[in-house]
Amino acid sequence: MSIMDFTVEEINLVAIYIADTKAATLAGIAAALPDMDGDIRTIAESASRKLAALTETDFSALSFVPAEETDG
Repeated sequence: MSIMDFTVEEINLVAIYIADTKAATLAGIAAALPDMDGDIRTIAESASRKLAALTETDFSALSFVPAEETDG
């Protein structure tokens, strides 16, 4: 799996919860899930499934950099 397998929204979400390990990142997202509604919850669940499928080595090789906002 590559960073290209993640949507922009998923990358941005993972970037918020990124930690030193895949497990810690997944734990951060899981802890926040009860407070998420609608679309953001769907994005978090999808990103979590994709993260879970990664090896720790693959996770470490990916760069989850949030997309920069652009002015209108």
